[in-house]
Amino acid sequence: MSSSSVIGSALTDVRAQVSSARAAVVRSREVTWTGTAAAAADRRRGDLLTALRRCDEALDAADRLVEVARRAEMQCVPPAGLAITTVGR
Repeated sequence: MSSSSVIGSALTDVRAQVSSARAAVVRSREVTWTGTAAAAADRRRGDLLTALRRCDEALDAADRLVEVARRAEMQCVPPAGLAITTVGR
């Protein structure tokens, strides 16, 4: 397994965690608050959803970097049958 595959897999795991967190925040709307507590809860949910959107954006950027790394790894792999020798041995 290449390093870009390992990183890609880890990013997929993180994306799943972000998705779960988003679902929990959305579900928290089912809790009924009153007065200032309701306003504070709404602000906090908004802040959390904004932070999760930023996470998604960062994960998208990381995915693009992984794709660049994957292409670089493919270019660095010697063609099949090409002998690899160690210089000086």
